[in-house]
Amino acid sequence: MNNNAVISNNAHQDNFFGELKRTRFQYFDTFPSTDNVPAGWVIDYKRELHQWNGAEWINLAQNYVHPDYPLTNNPFQTDQTGGLLLLSQILTNSSGHVIKVAGRNLTNADIVSIFLNDATQSGTYTWSSNKIKTYIENLIGQSLTGALIYQPGGYIPATVKGSMSTPSPITSATIKTGMVWVITANGWVGDEPVSIGDHLIANTDNASNVATNYQIIEKGIPDIVDATDTVKGLIQIATDVEAIVGTDAVKAMTPKSTKAVLDAKIKSRTWQIGDGSSVTFSLTHNWETRNVDYTCYRNADNRRINLSCVPVTENDVQIDVLAPLTPNEYRITLTARLD
Repeated sequence: MNNNAVISNNAHQDNFFGELKRTRFQYFDTFPSTDNVPAGWVIDYKRELHQWNGAEWINLAQNYVHPDYPLTNNPFQTDQTGGLLLLSQILTNSSGHVIKVAGRNLTNADIVSIFLNDATQSGTYTWSSNKIKTYIENLIGQSLTGALIYQPGGYIPATVKGSMSTPSPITSATIKTGMVWVITANGWVGDEPVSIGDHLIANTDNASNVATNYQIIEKGIPDIVDATDTVKGLIQIATDVEAIVGTDAVKAMTPKSTKAVLDAKIKSRTWQIGDGSSVTFSLTHNWETRNVDYTCYRNADNRRINLSCVPVTENDVQIDVLAPLTPNEYRITLTARLD
């Protein structure tokens, strides 16, 4: 930084309350002379602000003197040897300074309500962790009505029409609405035939072995076949290469493979033409086809222009106009559909 770059003011400076930005106070390693210096001069002395008060330099960083208010009582100033000392009182004066601290030991009377009692549920007692665990498990396993609650182990139906085997819940001693079993063998639920993979759902509590108390959900696809243009079924996704070749009649295209086909089969590119003197322009597209269309617009007004566009090779077209074009006067887009 050039210390010779100084602007001197021989007058007061009024910034009309404008902010003083990116400004530093003058730095000194030793206090400067204060001959004929009025009070109020502020300097940076060894990275701390100091002010000349007319008689001495005042360190502004240490200008605050905290008043002394001895505490009348402070039980926390010594080590606690027994019990649990609690803060019970803090007094301040009108200036907000703490003048008294008091404490007391926690007694049995303070914790009389914190008490283990697994036999009751109230606002006075608490439960043990074992009691809480059992309660939550029972709530989840037995009291969820209306939710589909999967039952491990599956369900083996009756082998005789008109009969029903009783499900065996794993998480509950009684059957609850919403419990669901996966059927693991072919058979009967009352008069309803079921097969492997079907689902049995209880539609009431204590459903027992009454068939009308259950809903049967069939897997719904007894015979899975390949899809055709007349039959619903399974179908395989074509790869991008298969989609581009376009000869596979049994695989389906996705948006990704459709884009790959369009990118491979439909080509398009735009050029700006016009240099102030030429009436012939050669455009190289490298698409290896003469089946090229064009669209041309005048940039000044976006008016469509008809002109001569001749494919001279499988990779080049020639554009001809009657009069020279100004620089970038036209924009022309070539488009081709590849086989």
